[in-house]
Amino acid sequence: MRRFSLALIGTSFLVSCAIEGQEPIVSAFNGDSVNIIQPAFALFTDEQLLGKANDICRRGNKKYAERVSRRSLPDYQGTEYLFLCLAKPSS
Repeated sequence: MRRFSLALIGTSFLVSCAIEGQEPIVSAFNGDSVNIIQPAFALFTDEQLLGKANDICRRGNKKYAERVSRRSLPDYQGTEYLFLCLAKPSS
């Protein structure tokens, strides 16, 4: 029983380490929009997600990103965010 308990504790420790280090995933980018998936149990702020979207949008000809929607993915895979890539308005 003691071996089983130690194995269970060790396994749960390794699993928790793997989940904690997950980064947001860019699942699609077409120049006008970018989809970013935040894995389940990963906690990133709106500012961090927006920063990643801005970095991706700047690779094209757009200047900044604006979040327009989010949806939960099936089977607790995470949440997908849709950002539009927009050009700065001329002033």
